[in-house]
Amino acid sequence: MRRLARILWIAVFAASGGAAAAANFDPAQIAAIDKAADAFAALGKDAYKTGEPPRQSDPAAKKLLDVIFGTSGLNAGATPVPFEQIDALNDWASRIVKTGMIYVFAGTGIADIAKLQDLNPKVPEQIAKNTTAFALEIGRFYDAQLSVSRAEIDAVAAEMAAHPDKFASAGAAAGLARMQGGVTQTLVGVVTTFPVPGLEPGWMRERELALIAIAPSAAGFLEPDSRKQIRDAAMQVADTMTDQAVKDGLIAFAKTISP
Repeated sequence: MRRLARILWIAVFAASGGAAAAANFDPAQIAAIDKAADAFAALGKDAYKTGEPPRQSDPAAKKLLDVIFGTSGLNAGATPVPFEQIDALNDWASRIVKTGMIYVFAGTGIADIAKLQDLNPKVPEQIAKNTTAFALEIGRFYDAQLSVSRAEIDAVAAEMAAHPDKFASAGAAAGLARMQGGVTQTLVGVVTTFPVPGLEPGWMRERELALIAIAPSAAGFLEPDSRKQIRDAAMQVADTMTDQAVKDGLIAFAKTISP
């Protein structure tokens, strides 16, 4: 149930960013992402009932996922995405999460996570099964989410350093706290997926690449309590891992987050 709560919090956080125009980021790319996400949502609209979301093995689905989850190069430059383009990143993050949730909630009977109230006790069990059954797609979902989160962190951190007065108001501070909370829940959520039965060590090592990539940015952005929460979660999961490379990767991530 704790794992499900994290997933839902992440979904609400990302969706709350809105879908503002992204004129300064890469309009063609964002427009293509929006179009692909809408098309994928149509393909997977019944997955919550059937338990059969579109798979990457389907060329049509893969083409759409490549657009939605295609974050390679986003953080490759030395200069962060300009803060003025944060709405575009939020839009992208929202699309990534909504697409990923099609896999997470496949077969649960949950069509709209925003309207969740009384959860069937079997839902967390189904989500765990989905994580293994759709590991390829959910892995890409996590990687893309972490990549866009890193870009958002770097954009905000650069703006805070250049214009600290912008973040002095109560409203700005509250927004910053929500973002920090969202990043914390995202990182904890990914790490605590590792013990799900049936996940391969290779899958975990691939996720660790994205975790270690975001770790320096997150370490400089989050408050000490949040860093400790992430570190503790990573170290606890590391203790359960039998694959030494996975264990070492989690420890390295934890130590980067909170030395």
